[in-house]
Amino acid sequence: MSAPVPGQRSSLGFALTVLTVGAMVLTVAPAALAAPATGALSAANVSQPAVMERNAVQSTARTFTATPVPTITGVPRAGRRLTAVPGTWKPVPVVLSYRWAVNGVSVSGATASTFTPSNSQVGKRVTVTVTGTKAGYRTVSKTSAPTRLVAPRTIAVGTNPRDLVVTKDGRWAYVANTGSRTVSVIAITTGKVVATVPLGGTPLALAVSANQKQVFVSTCSDKKIYALNIASNTVAYSFTVGACGDLVATPDGKSLYIGGSPTLFDITVATIATRSLAEPIFTGAPVGELTPSADRKKVYLSNGDDYGLFIIDTAAPQAPQERFNTSHPPIASAPSPDGTTVYASLGRDLITGPSNAVEVIDTATNRVRASIAITAPGALAVSPDGSRLYVLSTDNNTIATVSTVTNRVLSRIPLGRAPSSLAVTPDGSKVGITNSNDGTVSVLPVF
Repeated sequence: MSAPVPGQRSSLGFALTVLTVGAMVLTVAPAALAAPATGALSAANVSQPAVMERNAVQSTARTFTATPVPTITGVPRAGRRLTAVPGTWKPVPVVLSYRWAVNGVSVSGATASTFTPSNSQVGKRVTVTVTGTKAGYRTVSKTSAPTRLVAPRTIAVGTNPRDLVVTKDGRWAYVANTGSRTVSVIAITTGKVVATVPLGGTPLALAVSANQKQVFVSTCSDKKIYALNIASNTVAYSFTVGACGDLVATPDGKSLYIGGSPTLFDITVATIATRSLAEPIFTGAPVGELTPSADRKKVYLSNGDDYGLFIIDTAAPQAPQERFNTSHPPIASAPSPDGTTVYASLGRDLITGPSNAVEVIDTATNRVRASIAITAPGALAVSPDGSRLYVLSTDNNTIATVSTVTNRVLSRIPLGRAPSSLAVTPDGSKVGITNSNDGTVSVLPVF
């Protein structure tokens, strides 16, 4: 390497040191040469010390001795408050701030230590990020583990709610509370219980009359039918039928089908006008769940002993019954609005065990088009437009939403304990579910 060759230019007032390295010549100017010549150069030289100063401050900032991961307390349910537990940050005092997120997306304005999920956040998970600041210390942020899926909001009703029906105008929901021998009346728009009607027996099932003026209640302890006046929410009358079970009101307004009889092989038929019994409908096997079609012209009977669904024509109830076969004992069914498909929740076979499936049956061919995997499926319902199937899973305390186009499960939402029945509002915007062991009704918003 060549030695430095100094040179002087007195007219410029400073010296240049020239270093020759092989064939390369490097000229090093003193600090005076770095004086800004343009505005851009000046800005660069001003910002660099500021950056260096900030870096120096950060490098000299101390570190917190304790920055715990926050936790969340409370039940993740729409309308129920969650609370962030930040733990003890050290050294105290430390200023803590909060930011709540749903499915990883920050919620606008959610910066308090508490957060209440809304209906739009049902089926999603909540986290909270806690940030600690203290003068002279590095800022630290810690994020909690996500909660369970947010459950729908609930409405407290009576003890052991068993069945739920909604009036055709979408204004009222009626709930049969078996344990408290009452019927709760819920205003759907407000989600409030507006009346509680006491009964003399234990209510099991409900049906709205064809003219939408009465709600009929089947009670088991006294085996009666009670007629509730919708306008006043009082008992208009009652009469003894000697049976209790699922209840269907015929579209002509004349009869009630009661899914039970002293012989177990008949559907009891009551004549509303005379409050008396008519000729029963013989089924040939123990009667299971009864489900009406959307227009009530047909009634679907789940017959577990014969592994099939029977269809009763309400215009000719004594005529031979059409039958659809299932691979396991059906415990509940739901027809599509157009009647081309019937969905069957299947139970346990004595040899092969539980099915854990809902079968999709083509009513034109009596063939199973698809099988939908759902653990311990129970009650089910189809949306008014036929696009969604809702299925309760009794073992998991969840409701599954299924696309009827693809037969794929779109979501599984947690409910209360022992969900027993469900009903969809006429506009398809909500699904009500009775939670028997909680004494509540969950209200699932449909998006």
